[in-house]
Parts: sequence; C-alpha cells; structure tokens
Amino acid sequence: MNDAGKILNTHTALIFDLDGTLINTEPDIRRALNDALKQCGFEPMPAQMPVPNMHATLGDIVSAVMESQRIPAAAMPDLLDAYANYYRDNGHVDAQLYPGVLAFLNKQQQRGCVMAVCTNKIRKDALRVLAHCEILPFFGSVVGGDTAVHPKPHPAPLLQVLQEISRVPQEAVFVGDTYVDALCASQVNMDFVHHEAGYGGEKVFEYPASARFMSYRDLLQV
Repeated sequence: MNDAGKILNTHTALIFDLDGTLINTEPDIRRALNDALKQCGFEPMPAQMPVPNMHATLGDIVSAVMESQRIPAAAMPDLLDAYANYYRDNGHVDAQLYPGVLAFLNKQQQRGCVMAVCTNKIRKDALRVLAHCEILPFFGSVVGGDTAVHPKPHPAPLLQVLQEISRVPQEAVFVGDTYVDALCASQVNMDFVHHEAGYGGEKVFEYPASARFMSYRDLLQV
C-alpha cells in the first residue's frame, strides 16, 4: 500500500471532491457547454481546448469559455439557462467512476469510515451524478458550490461538511485533484491527498499534499 493508502486508512472520515476526483465528468460538461453555445448562437469550443476552470463553479467555467470565445458578457444568463436545461436532462451520459473508486469506497465503508463530498458543482447536479454512478449511498453529506456561503477554496464548504458528519479536521482527509482543494484543506488544517489523474494540471503541485496517488487501484494494494 502506498503512502496515500496508509493516510486514508488511518482516518475516521474521508471527504472527496467530485469532478476529477471520484468521477470523470469532463465529457458531459463539454457537451453541455457546446450545446448551450449552439442554442445561444455561438460557435462550440475548439476540440483541442480543455474545459477551463473545472475546479470552480459553473459560473466561473462559463465565464472562462465566454472569454476564450470573445462572447459578450450580456450572454451569460442565457448560456447558464441553456446549460442547466441540457445538463438536467442529458448531463450524465458519459460520466464514469475512475477505476477502482467503487472498490475503494466499499472497503472504506466496511471499516466504518464516514464519507462525504465537498464540491463546487451545484448540489442538485452533484446528487444526480452521484446517483447515476450508483455511489450516492456511500456519503453522509454532500455540500455543493451553492450550499455554503462561499465555494471552495473558501473553507466554509469543508467546515460545513465536518459539521454535518460530526468530525473535526484532525479526524478527516480531503481527497481532491486541484489547487482549490489543496488550498481549502490547508485553511482548515486538514490533510490533503492529491488524485493526480484529475484536472489539476501543474498548479496543484505548488501546494502541499500529505500524499499523492494516480489510481484508486493503487490504494487497494496491501
């Protein structure tokens, strides 16, 4: 078992980011963005362009796409509405758990670990994709970007999760893929474990992590 596995197995609570940490949601988000752009009369994102700001709120993602496409700011409300309508009905077609996630969650549940999700995704969308991937019952709390008074990296969402699962920072680990997750964890003095196969890019390596791992399958090895 690697260092990440040892750290995760010695805490009584695990808190996960969602997009890029538990589930690969980028294809669905890209498709919803392109549909919204089309519905509002704009060109789709270039195929080679990564979805920007995957660590942030939907508004931040759409704003970054608008800037890259030179779309007037006045189009924001219509784009957000079009995105929400598409994502509600078609948002989880291609969403997939990262390899090993289900086995890892089962293992943690069997040892009595409390688990939760802290994401910048809108909470209702987070609940839908967790249910679609059949892992929602594992989590005692799901806090979204619209749940707390501020989204990550502000500590408020993580503090709300801790309150809902009746844990203190020293009892928990935050598992995430971006610098936003790392910064959020550091602000509440919580261990951060980095999922390197997510959407974090290079910036996340500028922030401290208690451990890093590439695959959940590595965490299952004894």
